Amino acid sequence: MKFLIDILHPKHVHFFRPLIKRWQEHGHELKIVTRDKDITHELLDLFSIPYVCLSKQKTGLGLAHELLRRWFKFTIILRDYRPDIVLSIGGITTSLPSRVLGIPNIALTDTETAELSNRIAFPFADRVLTPEWFARDFGRRHYRYRSFHEWSYLHPHEFTPDPELVKSEGIDPQEPYAVVRFVRWDAVHDQGEKGFSAEDATRLIEQLSSRMKVVLTSETPPPEALRKFAMAIRIDRMHHVMAFARLVVGESPSMCAEAALMGVPSVLASTWAGECGNMKVLSDEFRLMQVYDYGSDAVAAALAMADTPPSREHMRGQKDRLVESLSYIPEMIEGHIRELVGRKDV
Repeated sequence: MKFLIDILHPKHVHFFRPLIKRWQEHGHELKIVTRDKDITHELLDLFSIPYVCLSKQKTGLGLAHELLRRWFKFTIILRDYRPDIVLSIGGITTSLPSRVLGIPNIALTDTETAELSNRIAFPFADRVLTPEWFARDFGRRHYRYRSFHEWSYLHPHEFTPDPELVKSEGIDPQEPYAVVRFVRWDAVHDQGEKGFSAEDATRLIEQLSSRMKVVLTSETPPPEALRKFAMAIRIDRMHHVMAFARLVVGESPSMCAEAALMGVPSVLASTWAGECGNMKVLSDEFRLMQVYDYGSDAVAAALAMADTPPSREHMRGQKDRLVESLSYIPEMIEGHIRELVGRKDV
């Protein structure tokens, strides 16, 4: 079979990597197209995944021009490559051109607040796949599965935490430490949203650092007073560093969800993430994370958790209770592909 996969974001590299490896091992043909955003290409290069870049990330009014260029280039690739199936997260580049050329396409999402791209893409997708607890309904082509995007690459088949890799980053995995993550807030669904103020961020790290070591990673330069805490973790080792942390705090829903699925408690500051079904099930049902609209509340929660952390055994039990019922994403996606293309050789 011939697969065409669109990758728009670094997290998509992690999500599709197990699928790419699996399909290559089965002798299938793949083509990967990308958007030059953040560390997307750096990750693909580290994992030796070849790709064709369709555009570089634009902002503001440039987004519309970028999308038109992506549609044009993607249509040419579709016409020449003629894949059996097209896959993407979000579907904004892939769904319309695929529908026009009559090529089956699957769009996945776990982000309810990406409303603009959802409205543009999903009417043209043959199937929209979301987690079971996704808080929107896209009609008859909407299929739900019991899992998380993060479980694609954190499943035990794909990931085993390695303390030696943590040590190679200058961190003692036996020493209590917290991973703190600040984001850029430049995605379309981030507009008008926020996490920690500069004052909240400073108070968080200064007070947290009196309780345990702080490993700070940030998409933007942190305030001057906090730069001594910043560490340049090699990007393919970040999940190993997180797995041995006592606490993850930040503005990234993805990283906090990753922590939860590894049994590490997390505190998330985000004015939009609380609307998402993923965050609700992880926080309300399984108590694996705490989500706050206001940075000041998240700071207080993080410091309280640092003072009285849940035991590793308790967190592992909560995590195991969750993951024992989750779908194995590669098999779930392959089931949908078989139904769409009418072939069993996936």
